[in-house]
Amino acid sequence: MIRDALLSKWEYDLPAVLGEEPPVSYAELAQRSFTLQAALPNVNKRSAAAILLPDGSDFLSALFAVLQAGWTAFPLNIHLTSIELTSLLSCTPVCTVITSSAMGPLCEAAVKACSPAPDILYVDAKRSFPQQPPDIQKTDPGAPMLLLASSGTTGHPKIVRLSETNMAFNVSAYLRHMGYEKYRDPSPRYALGTPFSAIYGLLVIFSCVLRGFPMLPMSENFTLDALFKSAQELGISHYDGGTAAALLMERTLGRGIPYDITSLRYFGFGGSKVPDGTFRRLSAAYPNIRFWSGYGMTEASPLIAQPFRSLPEDKLDSVGLPLPGVKVCLETETGITDEPDQPGEIIVRGPNIMLGYYEDEHATKEILRNGWLHTGDIGYFDGDGYLYICGRKKNMLLVRGFNVYPEEVETCLLACPLVKDCMVYGKADVPGSECVCADIVPSASQIQFESIQKWCAGHLADYKCPRNIRFVETLDKTATGKNRRAQQEAAPAQKTFRNGGIR
Repeated sequence: MIRDALLSKWEYDLPAVLGEEPPVSYAELAQRSFTLQAALPNVNKRSAAAILLPDGSDFLSALFAVLQAGWTAFPLNIHLTSIELTSLLSCTPVCTVITSSAMGPLCEAAVKACSPAPDILYVDAKRSFPQQPPDIQKTDPGAPMLLLASSGTTGHPKIVRLSETNMAFNVSAYLRHMGYEKYRDPSPRYALGTPFSAIYGLLVIFSCVLRGFPMLPMSENFTLDALFKSAQELGISHYDGGTAAALLMERTLGRGIPYDITSLRYFGFGGSKVPDGTFRRLSAAYPNIRFWSGYGMTEASPLIAQPFRSLPEDKLDSVGLPLPGVKVCLETETGITDEPDQPGEIIVRGPNIMLGYYEDEHATKEILRNGWLHTGDIGYFDGDGYLYICGRKKNMLLVRGFNVYPEEVETCLLACPLVKDCMVYGKADVPGSECVCADIVPSASQIQFESIQKWCAGHLADYKCPRNIRFVETLDKTATGKNRRAQQEAAPAQKTFRNGGIR
């Protein structure tokens, strides 16, 4: 279902990727994918290929080339450093990395440090199209189709394994729940405010390809002005992405919009929780647009709950209903329940749950216990079975749409000879995002903030680098010696380093 999604688009001459000049049709996208498929080395079909490409037509052609060949695809975040990429490539069965000439230096530096070093395949060196599509390799739908980094990308990364069965279940649920016919928008045009390499982006990508919907990548440098302009010029009707769009729209309520946005019909959000009341205010201001959030995580490929075709006005603060065929319960101090108004950790079982972490049985058993996926999130049901999210039990931060794990940043800092001890945490930043903060005990009195920032820049992706750094004499620890990872607004500090300056 997923692997051969482009096969039926071989002669489909309608736009697939908007925002490129000229727009790339599904026919051209299919041809590019077949060209890359033919260029893959003739090795074990169980091999994996990493994809290191920006959002756009090259990423899509590479993704489907890998899947059509019967391989496992490992999409990578283009903002990672070469050190982080090496760590991921070294712990997975990747034999080929598909990238572009523009990203060649980064990719080559990462591959050079691997043993054995994967091959590199450049998409811009393969532009001759085959006359006929090659065969789609048959594979077990229960075998791994995707590898996705779900945790720290240095030290001991956790790599989620998802099967075609996992993704097909979620894609079918997403398309069924959207209710295109109900809302008389059977031919939507999507703007994706979520990276193609992340599970949320992949869900929408697969859904669009199966139905032949055009897509506009917007995760890089997203602005509300750009989205509204795209609605006017490209007829964008559907948006899926981070909550920043909702919060920015709420902030600008009452202001004039210099664009015709009547094409906009739907906004879907994932990631951080939208504040209660936001969707009610937006729905009142934009009565022709429906706003809702779903709920999921990479390990659930990703959907766990989603509104079914509509969301009652008094349920706008919920994330909808559990997907049909997925069992969602709450684990409380007294046991497992699905009764209303009983807050607890959300646990899940169903055909959407991952195969496990790649070669990490211990981590798999920690999160998959007695057949239940333990999400680490706290929620509750109302009397009608709608799920509400209270907050995160885990420490994960959401920075510009990317997951950041404080423990990973701490590991990097503690490897720096300038740092004696540290604690990393987050605080609210721009709407829908957090910034990474670090309290650091320096190894000597003359240490400069700039030196630590330079170390981080060389070892971490830019969105993981601490924007706020404070030098402290001691850190608040628990009785067992662990950091108390709360925001330390009142902690003594000498200076704050932010975005390359002092404030």
